[in-house]
Amino acid sequence: MSYSVAVAGTTNHTLLCTQALSQHTEFEISFIITPEAKPIGRKQLLTPNPIQKFADSNQIPIVLIKNRVDESVKNKILAHRKPDFLLVVDFGYLVPKWLLDLPKIMPINIHPSALPKWRGSSPAQFVLLAGEKTSAVSIIQMTSQFDQGPIIWQQQFKVNQNWTQTEYYQHSFQLATQNLTTVMLQLAEKKITPTPQPLTSPTPLAKKINKQDSFVSWERLKKAMESDSQLASQLEKTSRAYSPWPLLWTEIPTNKGKKRMQILKTKLENQLLELVEVKIEGLSAKPWTEVKNSVSDL
Repeated sequence: MSYSVAVAGTTNHTLLCTQALSQHTEFEISFIITPEAKPIGRKQLLTPNPIQKFADSNQIPIVLIKNRVDESVKNKILAHRKPDFLLVVDFGYLVPKWLLDLPKIMPINIHPSALPKWRGSSPAQFVLLAGEKTSAVSIIQMTSQFDQGPIIWQQQFKVNQNWTQTEYYQHSFQLATQNLTTVMLQLAEKKITPTPQPLTSPTPLAKKINKQDSFVSWERLKKAMESDSQLASQLEKTSRAYSPWPLLWTEIPTNKGKKRMQILKTKLENQLLELVEVKIEGLSAKPWTEVKNSVSDL
């Protein structure tokens, strides 16, 4: 017997999970729900996301979304037969109740944190900002309450203290992918029962990060480099948490006025912050040692 799965998502993490399911003999991808191609880069070329490319190359039916899951999207989805599962991974849209009610067995979601900790859209960033030594990845039953559905499966792991958000997410989704088909088969065969989460989380909401969140004043940055070990430790965590986006950044004083500087890589040296690689506006990325003489107050 095979189980049909509708997948809703956008990123390479969605693709990783979808590939695992498509390679398993007991699962079939019935259709994929994903955003339509968006203009990318300087030339603004329409570029399909990874999961759309996968669907196109494997002749899997696809439902494209423009702005939200509206009535026209609903009609396209309901034209397909009901799937056994709905898998939601990095979707980025509100999932309406009718879509949560669609699968015969269960709508499920992968969340890369030790739920109920770090509910929200940026769990990796907040785990790294908090300097946590351990975390987890969770597979949950999806409900209308954001990241609050019953936990189906959860696996802890150690957080490498050199990780950026990229490595954190890669590790989380690889762990989830390795166990996904087993967990879904156990659900289908009623061998596991989801465990309700506590209503409240012990951590703040891991909100969506923006570029203003990653700004640090030049005065604070200098302090971390010259005298404040506690601030140095926090900014080193921040640098990794915000890499590769939105990147820690500041404005430096130069002989030609203030210039924006992105901090690409840092390290701690003798408990103080050391800039390793930076990018000053108008220039390519360079080692800090090569460009620091352009700063007027050093």
